[in-house]
Amino acid sequence: MSLTSSKSKTNPATEALASRYRHLFVLPSTGVLLVYAGILTLGLCFATSRAILLPVFAFAYGIFLLSVIVISSALKLANPKTIGSTRRIVATMIAGEAVWLLLVACGAIYGLVTGSPSALADTAVFGAFVCAGIEFLIINGVFTSSTVLSSVLAAVFPLPMIAVVKLAKLTGPIGLGAIAAGALSFITIAAFIPLLRGKKTSQGQNSLSLFRAFMKTWVGGDSGELEGIISGHAETARVVTKVMRLRSAKGDTFVVLPGIHPGPFFPLGSYDLPGVISRAFKELGPTMTLHRPGGHERNLTASSSTTEYARKLRDFSSSIQVSVEPAEMRGPIRSEVGRATVNSWSFSQDLVATISFAPLGSDDLREEVEQELGDLGRATGLETWVVDAHNSIEPQLETPDIGDSGWRRLFETVTGAEARGFRVGYSNSKELGFRPQGDLTENGVGLLMLEAGGTKSVLLLADSNNSVPDLRAKTSDRLESAGYHLIEFCTSDTHNLAAKGMTVARGYKALGEETPVSSLTELALDLAGLAETRLEPCYYGSGELVTEEKVFGAKTIDEFAALTQSSSAFAKKYCGFAACSIAALLIISLLL
Repeated sequence: MSLTSSKSKTNPATEALASRYRHLFVLPSTGVLLVYAGILTLGLCFATSRAILLPVFAFAYGIFLLSVIVISSALKLANPKTIGSTRRIVATMIAGEAVWLLLVACGAIYGLVTGSPSALADTAVFGAFVCAGIEFLIINGVFTSSTVLSSVLAAVFPLPMIAVVKLAKLTGPIGLGAIAAGALSFITIAAFIPLLRGKKTSQGQNSLSLFRAFMKTWVGGDSGELEGIISGHAETARVVTKVMRLRSAKGDTFVVLPGIHPGPFFPLGSYDLPGVISRAFKELGPTMTLHRPGGHERNLTASSSTTEYARKLRDFSSSIQVSVEPAEMRGPIRSEVGRATVNSWSFSQDLVATISFAPLGSDDLREEVEQELGDLGRATGLETWVVDAHNSIEPQLETPDIGDSGWRRLFETVTGAEARGFRVGYSNSKELGFRPQGDLTENGVGLLMLEAGGTKSVLLLADSNNSVPDLRAKTSDRLESAGYHLIEFCTSDTHNLAAKGMTVARGYKALGEETPVSSLTELALDLAGLAETRLEPCYYGSGELVTEEKVFGAKTIDEFAALTQSSSAFAKKYCGFAACSIAALLIISLLL
């Protein structure tokens, strides 16, 4: 597992995970892999028999297929939830067989050059040990923690394959040096596993079990083991969640500013925070769960904890009383503060400020941003809440300049603005039959319209993880052309789609990478038209829910990140050492 250090500003957690591990399980289809296996098996048969003998190849390929069945079935019996699928076992065996064929080819070339009668036989045996070592490394490192089972399964393919390629009929005897060198090669490869187990967290969790648990979660959807590990390292935090209740004759709409951060990835922790909250609020009314500053240190440790948090939030929200008289609003007012576009408005004594850097890059803003801006806003007499619009996926990330005097001027302008009665209306893309694609969850896109003094302002929220840089500007232009003012186009930073598909190097698709931007801008216009028909005077109430929650914590993320980095560095060094050792042992086996 590799959660990015809490100090990092340029490499989000899911992107770090995807970039580091994606290649391990982004595999061709089973059919394509079996074709590769057939080619390798044919090459191995030809290299050892020095002729293309179809019966030999057919029998050897049959052994390969039977070995796949035996290994995958044994893993399934040992653990019904194993991620050792047929495709992954085929890929594991291909890795071992490819190295085996390479070693046999080296032996064949050496034999032709030197005339050695035993070179081919020696390298065939030597390669069988190396093949078994590679299979053991993958099986024990990824699919099962049982060393005994891994050792047995690693021998399932190489042992019968030796007989099938007619080793007994190869020219020259098999030297004991080849057997000894092969055994040492197997030990060299297999030794990586216990050495990696020696790297542990402060709670004694070794990096290998952490890696297995991570892989079970990421590729198998089984997060129980990893959630247990994280819970053992988590910390209890005070969590403050702001809820705004906007009531009209059409019903209630809730704006939620959670003290929990979505993530880290499907199906772990609070990955689907906006979706879980929306489902919990189903009987109360539509919900817009906005994204506040903060990072993955504010993730809940288990999906069950997220469900419980949403339940407490629903119960609290249902008790919020709204004003007897129609509510008043100041703003919204837009300002450019440094490179940030800030939109701010207030309901009663609650001031909200959205921060966007589109089309410049932005990701999770630091938690301190809200703390410092909150102090500035409170100095003007209003309780201040910051929304991280999270709406521009560019590699170079921007961060607010808190020292800019523009913040204070903006908050003072909002505070001094005329308070006006306003009307509210809400609509959601599900009502229009809009079908989400791979960059948008089933929660879709919600639109909140605020109308005051004849100006119709809209706040858009997509249940996505960031968006393409030009989406905000194009949506604003489309809405302005129809007489609507865009407050902001936010994304929820949901991680419901993160790591579900690994075809994208960062582990997820930003909004607009799969859904055409043109269809999103038209959707925004349609939603605005629908919300406008529902505009009614607004009655307002709000509250703050304070709870104690077990969260990842910055210390845990830093510790896991450090362990992952040190383990990765060790693996690279050991891989170089093992390769050199195997090459040296191969040369020794040929010379003896």
